[in-house]
Amino acid sequence: MNIDKSEIENFDNYAHEWWNKRGPYKFIHLLTPLRLKYISNNFKLKGSKVLDLGCGGGLLCEAMTERGADVVGIDASLKTIEIAKKHANEKNLKIDYHNTDIESFNYKENFDAVICFELIEHVPNPNELIKQISKLIKPNGKLFLSTLNRNLFSFVFAKLIAEYLLNIIPRGTHTYEKFIKPSEMRQMLENNDLSISDIQGLKFNPISNTFKLSDFSKINYFMTALRNE
Repeated sequence: MNIDKSEIENFDNYAHEWWNKRGPYKFIHLLTPLRLKYISNNFKLKGSKVLDLGCGGGLLCEAMTERGADVVGIDASLKTIEIAKKHANEKNLKIDYHNTDIESFNYKENFDAVICFELIEHVPNPNELIKQISKLIKPNGKLFLSTLNRNLFSFVFAKLIAEYLLNIIPRGTHTYEKFIKPSEMRQMLENNDLSISDIQGLKFNPISNTFKLSDFSKINYFMTALRNE
């Protein structure tokens, strides 16, 4: 099973905070509009079947559903999925949530797009995750992923400053050794019938508390990959 139990326990501890915009997941609240923009720039959400891996409390799932997508969300944290279900019900949104991991996930059809944002750096075997994802995407379907680059910039800004100085995310959220360089990601994707069509970095402005897409990919980066026929 490609799951780090200590990672799941960490997310379980903060599950009740997912929809608190000033809580430990404020970073995700700030980032969600940019995530949605990145997907929308490269893909038509309306009418599409979309899988969100590691969906958390459902922030992006709800945003994509409101854009007309048919969304399935999975997360290995039971407490987190319960929060996601509760919030979607309160907003009368139809989202198909599952408490499972990708290896155990058994769905009746493949997807037009799979979302894997800030998940791959939390699993023991990232290549196995990409392999499982590839099996779930329709031919010519898309994978949208984001993760953290591995270098001095990301260590200082994404680990030390974000977790310990600015407290944007809970301490212990990330393990630097699990960060992945774009060149390593490219190799994993190409080994699993996926071809990169776009890569972009992002920057955070601490004064305006906003993110924007950027050519600077030394810290975080987005990728779009196409499933080969």
